[in-house]
Amino acid sequence: MHHTGTTRTPIALTRYFDEVVDRLARQGLDVAQVVLELSPARPLRGQVVTGRGPVLRWHEDLGWSNGAESAGPAAHPAEVAGLLDRM
Repeated sequence: MHHTGTTRTPIALTRYFDEVVDRLARQGLDVAQVVLELSPARPLRGQVVTGRGPVLRWHEDLGWSNGAESAGPAAHPAEVAGLLDRM
């Protein structure tokens, strides 16, 4: 998703979140939970909860947020992981 301009389908979003989780794992961060809201009537949303507590939230229109900083909706997984590094 970060490397193409594809539409955000539930399958594309799931693959994108898999890439983010894989990147976090390579950096030694445990992911405790991933939640995706795939309601067709609302913007897609998701969150990643790490084993140490911090949460990254994603909104289809607004992108990623760690509460203090943000990244675009199609940010590269490394950029998303960087949001946790700066917490």
